[in-house]
Amino acid sequence: MITLYLWGVSGLYIASVELDEAGALPPRSTSIKPPKLSGTQVARWTGEGWEKLAKAPDPNLEPEPDWPSLIAARRYQAEISGTTIDGMPIDTGRDSQGLITGAAVQAIIDPSYSLHWKTSAGFVDLTAQQVLGVASAMRAFVQACFNRESDLLDAVAAGTITADMLEEGWPAP
Repeated sequence: MITLYLWGVSGLYIASVELDEAGALPPRSTSIKPPKLSGTQVARWTGEGWEKLAKAPDPNLEPEPDWPSLIAARRYQAEISGTTIDGMPIDTGRDSQGLITGAAVQAIIDPSYSLHWKTSAGFVDLTAQQVLGVASAMRAFVQACFNRESDLLDAVAAGTITADMLEEGWPAP
């Protein structure tokens, strides 16, 4: 598990997100934890590290959060969070997505193909038809994450995005 710390256009700390696997860092993020703050202090990213400010700059001067970056980071978090398919807990990380795609190709080539698939609850035996079902369901789950990202970007374009929306509407794990 990796924790990333995000900042907005002005460099002020916004939020943290936890990711199950390392990959490309979302824009405006770092694995360097911001300093402990007290009172009205805020943390601002300098490009090399965090600095403490006595207080937040005037909010009238603060630009909007970098919604596309925040939304992309949240989508990635949802995408790799895993899901349950036919009662099986399935890892939806990028490696797992690639592995099930390869197994699905083999299931198409050889309809008598079967395998032992590892889930977080242990190994399960899957027939070619079941492999295709898992691959299809995983693909639908991942696509639902991208669809939610698209919906949120539409809300940004319409000027109706809110911070609460960033946590709502993602597919159930």
